[in-house]
Amino acid sequence: MQKLPLFFLYYGIIFLERSDSMKYIEEDFKDFPIGEFPYDHEHSALGEYHFIDYPGYKGNFYDPITNHQWRSKDGSWLVVSDGKNHFLEQNRGDESTNAFKDVYSLLVHKKYLYEPYVLESRIMPLSILDNVGYAFSYHTSRNYYAFLMNDTKLKLIYRYDDTFETLAETSYDYKSLEFYDIRIEVDFDTKVFLNNNLVLKAKLDRIDGKVAFLAKALVRYDGLVVELNEENYLRQITKEKEESLRIINKQSEYPRLKCIKKIDLQNFGSARQLRIARYEGNCYFLLAQHQKRYMRDSFARLSSLTCFDIDGNVLWTKGEPNNNIEFTRISCDLPFQISDINNDGKLEVIYSIDFKVYICDLLTGKVIEEFKTPIIHNDELVKNEPFYHLNVDALRVADFEGLGYQGDLILKDRYQNVYALDKNRKILFRYHHKNTGHFPYIDDFDGDGKDEMFVGYDLIDHDGKMLFSLPLNSDHTDEIIYTNLKVGGPKYLILASGNEGVNIVDLKGNIVKHNNIGHAQRISVANYDLGKEGYEIVATAFWGSPGITRIYDCCGNLLKEKEFITNGNLVSPVLYDGKHFLFLSNASLEEGGLYDSNLDLVVPFLDDGHPTLTCEVFDVDGDGIDEIICFDEHNMWIYKAESYSLVDEKYERYKENAFSNYRGEFIVLKEKNK
Repeated sequence: MQKLPLFFLYYGIIFLERSDSMKYIEEDFKDFPIGEFPYDHEHSALGEYHFIDYPGYKGNFYDPITNHQWRSKDGSWLVVSDGKNHFLEQNRGDESTNAFKDVYSLLVHKKYLYEPYVLESRIMPLSILDNVGYAFSYHTSRNYYAFLMNDTKLKLIYRYDDTFETLAETSYDYKSLEFYDIRIEVDFDTKVFLNNNLVLKAKLDRIDGKVAFLAKALVRYDGLVVELNEENYLRQITKEKEESLRIINKQSEYPRLKCIKKIDLQNFGSARQLRIARYEGNCYFLLAQHQKRYMRDSFARLSSLTCFDIDGNVLWTKGEPNNNIEFTRISCDLPFQISDINNDGKLEVIYSIDFKVYICDLLTGKVIEEFKTPIIHNDELVKNEPFYHLNVDALRVADFEGLGYQGDLILKDRYQNVYALDKNRKILFRYHHKNTGHFPYIDDFDGDGKDEMFVGYDLIDHDGKMLFSLPLNSDHTDEIIYTNLKVGGPKYLILASGNEGVNIVDLKGNIVKHNNIGHAQRISVANYDLGKEGYEIVATAFWGSPGITRIYDCCGNLLKEKEFITNGNLVSPVLYDGKHFLFLSNASLEEGGLYDSNLDLVVPFLDDGHPTLTCEVFDVDGDGIDEIICFDEHNMWIYKAESYSLVDEKYERYKENAFSNYRGEFIVLKEKNK
């Protein structure tokens, strides 16, 4: 390994001493304290729609993997010391099974490489049970080249999604508890040297990307050096500057975000449990808090509900507010909505607490109606629920009876049943088939004046009859959109169905397009690329491959992908300035803001002290231009483009009386006959 080249200054000009190679990355982990690399100790789903920066020093690295199978287990990476040197160890072995069997522990260096380079490191297998090695030309946790070692083989592979292509391999008998010197010359003709001996070579289709440690077995790494020859080093620096300038120039084309309102949430603040309504020319907000009981997030109790206006004035509160994170952060919906459920021209709040459903006036909180939830005691269709009455997981309104308004109500438990109640709160029908997922979709799909329900993988008629069931059975559907993908074109169901990927489905139950993204978590649809036909779909993944974000065209064909380093990626569509449709990632300082169809950050959040926990998109002032609402347990800040033009077009969006952390959102032109 060559020493880092010397620099000297003369009349303000930096000169670079000539050298055969130049170190671009040099890591020995001495800047890390001994202990675990930072991670979510709960291996929770909070990062699906919250940005949480788990504490601890990360240096120049990030861990891109989240896996619920690791609950009650420690972190993936450990920094250890022999009293003189620091080493990195994979601390997990292979703890990924079934749909996540191909999940590797990964620790990725943030630097992006454009030019040919040499990766050097030392590796000591602590187990020979499975693959250990290095990823390079890394784009995402499901898209990279890698050098792998196992008990009998050395391999060069290319991974894309669930396909692993072996480019070269050779037999090799190595031993544990011995260091091996690794040298990978990454170029279109890549070579791998082990203890200075050429062991593998292969041709690559690309060389740009990051480098990473990856392993499915216990292993120790000693350092990481990436070197470039002088010519490639200078080209690398030039390309970095060009990329930075490209983004700066792009950002200059968009108006900046301007904070237009700050609200002190006092003790009623919460995480992403927010409902919003515009009523009589004003905007009102509901924030809910909870208590976990019996089994983590599965049977939460709504503990407080607070209604307040745009100026932070509290109209009413139910329960006892407490903004400690134990009462605010949860990885599910809470059962409350705002809707005119009795068709009296006024908005009501519908919520469930302690096995009752309440309907109250939005402005006063006065209870208009209350009734008990269905009895589930000794019900053979309800498994592992401990209570006598149903503990509602989510609710929303519908019109199954043909009332002409959404006066019916659906109550959902955790993944098993959906109860449809008529306007008199009697059970119309009950759904129990496949996993319900989080939040059913309600629409008059067939135009008969009565709503139907798409739930999980099934389309259900207004009387509970199953119209079709998709040939998908694993996991569950996290988000659902029903919209057209071309102006004037047919409408489709667009599904983010966890391990079943992203699916476009017609109303006959045909899967028109399937895309594997890992665990599909969130989706949105809008005209993100004004130069292309139709609307684009943005999808992001979570479990096993969090941060992977892909954009598809109106036919479901992949256009581009990117791996976000931060969690909490919402991909919510935003009509930003009257000209552009962008999508919101999160409110973090590292990657937070609005992105375009090229997955470039074009409108970043400023370091102004704003809340970063979570966000929502809503047209707060009713002028047709979206605001961004950033909030946490303490404060709410509302942002808008500092300059914008109003639009004449009318757009269709997800219904405002059906908020959920599991709703796929869309902005499409409203059809003229609607």
